[in-house]
Amino acid sequence: MNSNYLKYRLELWKQRKHASELQKKAPDDCEQNHENGALANYHHLMENSEQWLALIQTEYFIREAERTLVPIPECSDLTMFSRVEFDDHPDEPYYLTALGLKTLKASVREEKKHRREIAAFWMTSLTGLIGVTIGLITIISKI
Repeated sequence: MNSNYLKYRLELWKQRKHASELQKKAPDDCEQNHENGALANYHHLMENSEQWLALIQTEYFIREAERTLVPIPECSDLTMFSRVEFDDHPDEPYYLTALGLKTLKASVREEKKHRREIAAFWMTSLTGLIGVTIGLITIISKI
């Protein structure tokens, strides 16, 4: 297990905890909350929470793509990336859209699968060679 995954899981845990606390504080859907802006503020906070989740996932899968040498989509591709509003985050970071996340996840998984298949091939070959060597040593020792 690598540190990237552990960091990812920790960040997800923090975000989920924050999101569940936010949901507990949800205002009632009544006219008074519509008029005083409580519902609009709550929806804005929920949107920020969802963007936080998207940023966490984006960081994780971009690090995984870099580690496995999978090409990362261009930030300028609006179907793959979206951007946080300046009011919510002054750096305006990019995050993967649902399509971008799906595409990058599939590419990373395919590369990892390919690497596992290569490792399995070599392990099988080495196991066979070791078995043949042991057999030859046994035969030679009995002669």
